[in-house]
Amino acid sequence: MLVIFDCDGVLVDSEILSAQVFSESLAERYGIHVSPYYSLESYRGKSVPDCISMITAELTEKLNWQDVPQAERDERGRAFWRHVQLQTLAACDDRLFAVEGVEAVLKNLKAKSIPFCVASNGKHEKMAVTLVKTNLMSYVDGNIFSFEDVARGKPAPDLFLHAAKTMNVPAAEAIVVEDSLTGVIAAKAAGMRALAYCPPDEEGKPNNLIGKMTELGAECFFHMDELVELIFKSK
Repeated sequence: MLVIFDCDGVLVDSEILSAQVFSESLAERYGIHVSPYYSLESYRGKSVPDCISMITAELTEKLNWQDVPQAERDERGRAFWRHVQLQTLAACDDRLFAVEGVEAVLKNLKAKSIPFCVASNGKHEKMAVTLVKTNLMSYVDGNIFSFEDVARGKPAPDLFLHAAKTMNVPAAEAIVVEDSLTGVIAAKAAGMRALAYCPPDEEGKPNNLIGKMTELGAECFFHMDELVELIFKSK
């Protein structure tokens, strides 16, 4: 058995933080006002190259950059996304925490000698900051995989297959813990069991991804307290 954890939104509570920084940056730089919820739903789980392509297209449409050469548009998109990344890392200093209950899960797996690792569509640079800040690095150091390590990030299966191969565990024996549709699609494409973390929103309302996650074949859970039992439960 191998348990593969996504990072943002599963180990570290960074999704809404990144979305807030993204929305603030759009407003400050371009006068474009979108809600953090829109940012979260649009960009959650996407790889950095995909995010850059998406924001470049969005800025082109909203700022009428159609007459700007494509190479310049691409550079503007990359520069904006880099700005968001750096601002997010800065915000991590005082606004980032581990997902509630996840450290207890890692301790439990470690005590049972169950191997686990991290596989994220985020950069190594970002994970090096977020995992240290949340005191989780000691559990996963040396077993961290990024889209930067493979040809294609999620939703392609490459990253999860690379992680399993490196950890010397057959893909069919790996379990993926994800919070995004992109990640679940990648897990199923890799032939792995997918567990979808679908916590309620800040108002206690059900997660709006539950239906789609279930349709994709993921097993949903709603709090980290449920995860260890689910891992050892036969599908």
